[in-house]
Amino acid sequence: MSWSTAPRIALALAALIRSLPLSAQSLRAQLGIAGGLTLPTSFYHADPAGDGFTPGFSGLVVVDLKLPKTPIGIRLDVSTGHNSANDSLKSHLSAAVGAPTDAKIRLTGVVANATYNLQLASAARGYFLAGIGFYNVKYSATSGATVDTSATKLAWNVGGGLTVGRGALAWFLETRYLNVATFSSVKPTGLVTTTGIRVGVGGR
Repeated sequence: MSWSTAPRIALALAALIRSLPLSAQSLRAQLGIAGGLTLPTSFYHADPAGDGFTPGFSGLVVVDLKLPKTPIGIRLDVSTGHNSANDSLKSHLSAAVGAPTDAKIRLTGVVANATYNLQLASAARGYFLAGIGFYNVKYSATSGATVDTSATKLAWNVGGGLTVGRGALAWFLETRYLNVATFSSVKPTGLVTTTGIRVGVGGR
C-alpha cells in the first residue's frame, strides 16, 4: 500500500458510512487529516555506537467512529513518515562503502485503534487510544545509486490527545508512542506528535 492511496481509502469509508441504513446512522463518524513529527527513541534514536535516525515529518489520515452516549470508539489510522540517518550512521556507512553514503527509513502503516473519550459534552475534550496494525518499513541507502529493501512488520501504538470543537469541524492534537517490530537490525520506535482537523461525515 502506498501513501497516495490513503485519501481514497478514507473517501471510500466515508461513502460506506453514508450508505448505511438509518438504524446504523446513529454512529458519529469523522474523517481527519494531520501532519507532525516522528521523534526516534531508544536505539532508533542512537545505538551504543551512536548510529541512529533523526526526527522526520509524518502524515496521517484517520477514520473515527463513535456511538452516541458512550466514550468508547474505533479509529482507523493510515500514516506515513520518514527518518534520515544521523551523522554517526552516515559516517560509518560512508567508511564501510568507501564513498559518501546516506540512508533513511520510510514507515507506512495501517493501525486499528480503540479510543476512550473524556468529557463528551465539552468543546475541549481529551482522549486516549491504543491499537495494533502493520507497517511497511523501507530502508534506503544512497551512494551514487539508491538501494532499497523493505518488509511489512507488526506494530502497535498508545497515546492520547485533545479535541477542540463541537460542530462538524474539530481540531485535534495528539502524541503517540509507536513501536514497530525489528527489521534488518533496526527497531523503529518513536514519539509521534500530530496536529490536524476532523470533519463529521455521518450520524445524527
